[in-house]
Amino acid sequence: MKDYKGYIFDMDGVVYRGNTLIPGAVETLKSLKRIGKRLVFVSNNSTRARDDYAERIREMGLPIEMEEVIPATYATARFLADNYAEKRIFVVGALGLIKELLRAELMLVDTPEKADILVTGSDPAINYQKLSQATLLLLNGKLWVTTNTDKLYPAEDRIIPGTGAVVGALQYITGRAPDVVIGKPSRHIMEQALKALGVGREDCLMVGDIIESDVLAGKNAGIDTALVLTGVTSREDVEKSEIKPDYVLNSIKELEM
Repeated sequence: MKDYKGYIFDMDGVVYRGNTLIPGAVETLKSLKRIGKRLVFVSNNSTRARDDYAERIREMGLPIEMEEVIPATYATARFLADNYAEKRIFVVGALGLIKELLRAELMLVDTPEKADILVTGSDPAINYQKLSQATLLLLNGKLWVTTNTDKLYPAEDRIIPGTGAVVGALQYITGRAPDVVIGKPSRHIMEQALKALGVGREDCLMVGDIIESDVLAGKNAGIDTALVLTGVTSREDVEKSEIKPDYVLNSIKELEM
């Protein structure tokens, strides 16, 4: 494997699953930091705010600064603040997404009639009323920004639906696709990660567990990719996929130096 200066790590399915660390993950990350490698952690999970992620990783034993963490919640808030700061936003999503949007001083509204933009993310409390409110916005032609479109999310002891459960339902109902996708495999979140990392694309490796989001995100951003088999993807899945990572690893531990 090439000697990279910087690493962009997905978290869920790579560093941990649910509340359980992937064996050897913390030791590997500490080893990379010890020899001067730069690390940034990126996640499509849209239920946690940036500081929540940083605190969770610190509790697991890895010293990390909030600036090293780029969840889809934060990346979505930054995109909206940079491009639509004066627009009114209706959110279908979890508390972590709402926290980041408020921190970016964006205007959130509680009824779709007042909104200019629909923002969607994973929502454990999704219901018919929320889908109806989002449908009204989309049928009226409002801008649709979503944190990601992931179908699945690796929880501690099972695989659960991701943000794609919300996006897919709304696409089926309205016949519309999201206008902007922030999370992997989009370039939006990857450009923020590269900026935080501070190294060139040619010196960076993207490490993830999902071909359609992590590996494709790396390819879309012009950086090398490594797929780990500790999440939702098997070797058989890799063999069947037209999207091929540069490396396939049993786990993050194979990066330890």
